[in-house]
Amino acid sequence: MFIKIKRNTFLEAIERLEAKKPLGRGKKAYLSGNISICMADKTVIFQAETAKVTADAEGSWNGTVLLPFQIAISLLKIPPKDEIVTIEYLDGKLKLGPLKLKAEHFV
Repeated sequence: MFIKIKRNTFLEAIERLEAKKPLGRGKKAYLSGNISICMADKTVIFQAETAKVTADAEGSWNGTVLLPFQIAISLLKIPPKDEIVTIEYLDGKLKLGPLKLKAEHFV
């Protein structure tokens, strides 16, 4: 399964999720949690707790994969080089641009 999304669109989605973090005590838990990634039609959905961001994308994706929020935020500091970011899930691993890590998949 894979999703292809423009780099700027991907980074804007992560920035918008990061901007929705709660203030005070809940901030640490929010940022140490996960972002769920799923897709409906040609829309990718990134969600962290109750904050949700959608963006146009292409691909073939079923279910939900969890990505640690801190990993996603790190991509804001060192963004993927390619104009199109490919998010792939195969055999328990999530590949996001140059990163490859273990991930949970739920159908």
